[in-house]
Parts: sequence; structure tokens; C-alpha cells
Amino acid sequence: MTDLFNSDIENGNPSKENYTSSEIIRQPETWESTWKKVQEEKERLTTFLKNVIDLEKLNIVLTGAGSSAFVGNVVASTWQKETKHSAKAVPTTDLVTHWKNYILPSEPLLLISFARSGNSPESTAAIEQLTRGCDNVFHLIITCNPDGQLAQRKKNKNTCVFLLPREAEDRSLAMTNSFTSMALAATLIPKLLTTETDYLDFQIDTLSAYGKKVLNKYSTLLEEVAHKDFNRIVFLGSGPLQGIAREAHLKVQELTNGQVVGKFDSFLGFRHGPKAIIDDNTLLVYLISNNKDTNRYESDLVRQINQHDIGLLTLGIAETECISSNIDYCITLGEKQQLDEAFWAILCTIPAQIIGFYKSIDLGYNPDNPSPDGTISRVVEGVNIYPDSIPNDLKN
Repeated sequence: MTDLFNSDIENGNPSKENYTSSEIIRQPETWESTWKKVQEEKERLTTFLKNVIDLEKLNIVLTGAGSSAFVGNVVASTWQKETKHSAKAVPTTDLVTHWKNYILPSEPLLLISFARSGNSPESTAAIEQLTRGCDNVFHLIITCNPDGQLAQRKKNKNTCVFLLPREAEDRSLAMTNSFTSMALAATLIPKLLTTETDYLDFQIDTLSAYGKKVLNKYSTLLEEVAHKDFNRIVFLGSGPLQGIAREAHLKVQELTNGQVVGKFDSFLGFRHGPKAIIDDNTLLVYLISNNKDTNRYESDLVRQINQHDIGLLTLGIAETECISSNIDYCITLGEKQQLDEAFWAILCTIPAQIIGFYKSIDLGYNPDNPSPDGTISRVVEGVNIYPDSIPNDLKN
């Protein structure tokens, strides 16, 4: 498996590094390591959470910047379900400028921060603003970099830091392994409070097996799709899968240096205007829910799209063969539904990563650094945080 993508990079340009390929490939193993580390730190994590979730009127906000923000979109529903408290995803890029639009300072707050490097200016600023501005705030930080600024906050009051296994920290520009591993950790941690370990073991085993199946069985199909002539890509997903659609569109757009423009939406939302984007140069990717009730709505849209006289290309990703007609390419991974929706969503990230990887090479880019002019970078630079924008009367 370790040589899955390497030949493509070597044939294109032997001088190019191959961090991206190895980071995509090692995800199933990193997921297993992440689960092991969560189990090892179970007592510390659950002690912290139990002291927080018993608070009345607790609000949970999941935050980060870029792909790290999208982790919150994927896992917010899991936190709400498992803790029975309101949970919502708000990017640090919104909190820095308009935190009062999202936070009630007088009510207890659990701020869950996601970060690959832990050095994004907005991440530190958001934590500082809310620590100063809220009456009672607790911090759970999930990060990949033990040397990052966020990881160094582990000794701060009311703060718990969970460090991902070292192999989760991507070295390439685009987040792949780090994204799915943070999403997995953030799915598992609240479930420690409510779910038997044996069941979570089964979920991780199945998730890892599915990931390996995508890499070993379907990478050739995904490479074929990536070689098709398209300059627009749209990902559709329902529930947690809409968060994955958001991450997936960015992944392809980043890896192709914007030569392929990405969009995302829900299946139901797509009809309300955004569907106007599809044309003969579009790849439309259906991230199909493994919830049978949701499938009815998704099937309706697939049939409607197929009736349009547009020569677009379609790809469906499903756990079972619940929707297979009217789609050009299909990936199915099991005979029956085995994964919880939250874990299935994490798995659905990999196909977009592979498509973006191969499309990047097709367009002549190095997937490790697809922005040679520096338009985008691994850690965002040039962000000024203005101290005078944080007034002394934050609580008022």
C-alpha cells in the first residue's frame, strides 16, 4: 500500500516530494492509533468533561480555521447528541471579529478548538477573547502539533489538551490525515461518556477496513475520474456529510491551485439556486448517507439531476448499494449498514483527497505544495490581530 501513489509523482517529476500520498495512505492506521490514544487518556478526558457537562445552560462551540473549522461542522451533532447540550460550529475567523454574535458571555461555555499546527493567529486570539470575555469558559484543545501555541496551553486553568498521535500531523500543505484524525478524536471523546468500548472497537475496525478498501480497491477508479475533463467539482452531503462536502470541495480546490473550482451543499439545499453551477465541465460527487430515511431525499435529487440535459460527470460514494442507478461511477464498501453516521462521514473524506491528488498532478502541480506563488500556505500568514479590537468591557 505504501507505494500506491508514489509512481505517479515519480513519473511526473522525480524531484517532487510525496508527503501528500503517504499522508493519505496512512489514515486507516492513524485512526487506529488515535482510538488507542483516546482509550489511554480516557480517565483524564472523561473527568474533564464530566465537570463541564453537568453545568446548566452550557453552550458548546467547536472552532478552528479552514479545514480545522470544518471538523466542527462534521462533529457538532455528535457533541449535542452525547452531551445533551447545544453544540454549534463557529470558525475562529468569525469569532475574532464578531464573537458576541455567537456567544452569550453569561452562560457557561465549552470551547473546542481544532488545529493542525496550533499556530494560526485566529486560534490563539479566539481563545484569548473568550477567556477574557466570558464568565465561565472551559477549553478542550484537539491538535496535532505538540510544539504549537495551542498545545502549550495544557497547563492553563480549565483547559484540557488532547494531542493526536505524531503521525497525524501532515507536512504537506493540504490537510488530509490531520483532518480525519482530528474528526475521529472529536467523535470518540464525547462517546466515551455514553458508549461501550466494545462497540467503539467495532466501529474503528470497520472504519479502518473501509479506508483500506477505498485505497486498495477504488484508487484506480478515482484516478480515472480525476483524469476526466472537468474544471468544476461539487460535493453534496446530508447532516454530518455536509461538513465533509465542505472539506472535500476545499481539498480539491487547494490541491489544484484553484484550477478546479469547488462548491458544496446539502442534497435538499442544492435545488434552491446553487444547482445553476452544473454544466458539461462539472464533476458532481454524491456523498450518500447511510441513513435510509435520508436516502429517500438523496435519491430524488439524483433522479432529477439525471433528467437534465447536461453532460456532467457523477460519482457516488455509499456504504451499501442503496443508490446505484443514474450515477456514472459508484463506490460501495459493504453489504449492510455497519458504521454510525458520524464515523461514515469521516470515511467519505478519502475519495476527495485522492481525486484532488491525481488532478493536481494532471495539472502539473506538486500536491505537497500546489501553490508555487504562495497564494495559499500551510500555516496562514499575514493576519494581524488588533489588540484595540478587544475592549476592556468584553462582558458588557
